[in-house]
Amino acid sequence: MSRDRRRAATLAEIKAAARRLLVSGGTPAVGLRAVARELGLTPPALYRYFPSHDALISALIADLYDELTTALLSLQAGDIELGERLYLLANGLRDWALAHPAEFGLVFGTAVPDPEDGEHEATPGHQAAMRFGGLFKELVAQIWHQQPFPHPADEELGTVLVEQLTAESEHFHGMPAGAIYLSLNYWTRLYGLICMEVFGQLHWVLPDAAAYFEAQLFEIGQALGLDCPAPE
Repeated sequence: MSRDRRRAATLAEIKAAARRLLVSGGTPAVGLRAVARELGLTPPALYRYFPSHDALISALIADLYDELTTALLSLQAGDIELGERLYLLANGLRDWALAHPAEFGLVFGTAVPDPEDGEHEATPGHQAAMRFGGLFKELVAQIWHQQPFPHPADEELGTVLVEQLTAESEHFHGMPAGAIYLSLNYWTRLYGLICMEVFGQLHWVLPDAAAYFEAQLFEIGQALGLDCPAPE
């Protein structure tokens, strides 16, 4: 085995060990010394692969984002309607989150660096997060350009918010501020619901939140002018 292949294999082993610790003990369990013990290495040996705890966490987050992105992409193969694509993406995210609560907690519970700090853009975790986010941005842009949906006018949102949303227009393929605002509303609505379900905050009223999620998704699809599957 070549030196590069040996290094790649060791990196994979380290991240696999970190993930096992994450699943068994949560984010606080993923320390460099704990990972080194898991693999029978000394901490200095581990530093040759990951110079800091942040570097290891960023690499693990990148792998998890890419795993999730790949899983979601696999659900959209073939020529499918935009409503079905939204349905598959949203439910795919929920399914992955419920099947991997510890991983979901790390990926979506880790603070996002200040966008004014340009250094974070080079990290594996940030780049993988952008690939994941691109799935939903591209979808909503396709929906908008195929059939623009009603959205608030700029004067309803205020100058400060409109300026921030307009600055993101390029990432949403030229959508206006009001359409981005509405898309962000729907994203936080679904994401927030998934978070509450994963972390056990809905059991007091919904022992099984699947039907509620389906109803919310159908409502969002209708607002966007899509033909989404109706709740059962």
